Amino acid sequence: MEISLVFICCWLIWYLFLITIRDENGGMFYGLTTQSIIGQYQKQYQIPTTHIILKGKTITSRPISGDHLHMAISIWIGNTARQAEHDRPIHQPIPYESLPTICTYPGEIAYTKIWPHLGIHTHCDGLIHIHPWSAPQALRQEGRKVVLGVWFDQVGIKYRQHSLEFLDGQRYDNNATHRWRIAEYICYNNSEYTLYEDHFDEIWLGHAYGSYIVWYGTSSDPPPSIASHIDRLTQVGATGFDGHTYPHKCGILL
Repeated sequence: MEISLVFICCWLIWYLFLITIRDENGGMFYGLTTQSIIGQYQKQYQIPTTHIILKGKTITSRPISGDHLHMAISIWIGNTARQAEHDRPIHQPIPYESLPTICTYPGEIAYTKIWPHLGIHTHCDGLIHIHPWSAPQALRQEGRKVVLGVWFDQVGIKYRQHSLEFLDGQRYDNNATHRWRIAEYICYNNSEYTLYEDHFDEIWLGHAYGSYIVWYGTSSDPPPSIASHIDRLTQVGATGFDGHTYPHKCGILL
């Protein structure tokens, strides 16, 4: 009887004081304090606490609508740097694999893909530009959905688990000697980086003034950032939805 009473009392205390928070994808976090929930979110998704937003019963992360930030991206094929990427055309005609004999419509186009603006793109300046507010609300990508895979889509890079194919038709596959890797520098002027060898499309893009080096080669050591891309990065700002500077530690105030 005493054990049952103790159990019931503990359950009531837990139930009355437990905080339940839902993230943007429907995940649930439980804790006795909001700080413990923020800590769980940070640990699970590897997002700095400065970029986590707790609003009511919902927890999310930046960038969100109203944020405007940039990061550099440098792409190398062996010892050759690719030119800065450009946003892809919005329309992509897809031809028939084989024209049905019963089809009497003229032309060779089966359908047309549409690649709308999603607020994660480039200005052909070697930078990733992120401003979710510029996309239609129904298509807007925010928080943990702001990932490199979306930028790949916007510039016409087709990512497969073992290859990258560019809009100009160049494709490079991992093989016995060469492979794709990405180095993520949280600040462009840092010496330390995080190395990715797969799941490139899931890399979160929330670090203002960060630098991403994407390279195809034999070495596991990254080549340098493309200097002109970094020069451009130091000329742009990082503003937040709240009117303050978007959080970063790169020593740039514009």
